[in-house]
Amino acid sequence: MKDPYAVLGLDKSASPEQLKAKYQELHDIYGEQRFKSGEEGNEGARKLQELEEAWAIIGANIERDSKSAAFGGDYSQIDDLIRQGKYNEAQDILDSIQDRKGEWHYMQAIVFYKREWLSEAKSQLEMALREEPNNAKYRSSLDKLNLAMGAPQPSPFQNQSNGNYNNGNYNQQPYIDQNGQYPQQQPADMANCLSSCCCAYCLTDLLCNAMRCC
Repeated sequence: MKDPYAVLGLDKSASPEQLKAKYQELHDIYGEQRFKSGEEGNEGARKLQELEEAWAIIGANIERDSKSAAFGGDYSQIDDLIRQGKYNEAQDILDSIQDRKGEWHYMQAIVFYKREWLSEAKSQLEMALREEPNNAKYRSSLDKLNLAMGAPQPSPFQNQSNGNYNNGNYNQQPYIDQNGQYPQQQPADMANCLSSCCCAYCLTDLLCNAMRCC
């Protein structure tokens, strides 16, 4: 498809008012031409369809730029929308933002988390940490999310050594006895397992508070 702005005979520097006025002018011209007989009518119909396709793109750009200008860099309004459960509205503003740094990815992670898209939330938190490796809020949220997902792993930005994380070895293989069998769990082991399950449940609840989404 041709450059949508070229279809209007303008460029991206044109104001929204100029773009809307030019669209309406051409719409009226092609709208009349399409009812003429022969090739002239066919050309009018083709031009009108091309104009409408171009305007769908330009109109979306105008709306996005308007939301981006209204945003003004204040992420608290996105946070407020999330707290109110207005995830679509929060997402619309996030989509309009062109300069996507650590806080953008953090807020996107919250929206994904609230939609229960945990893998996507994790990816966004990792991107936030790549932007700001020393941000304790991002790191804490990622660590808690890893635990809540039931797959505790070190974040890419934590100190790691021989597969260990925070002095806990998550790469340790399960013990098998001389007969090739797993040993029967002892009461103490079962208690530890139950305790771990409770911790995972609590961490899921704590994660929401850590990410300011409640």
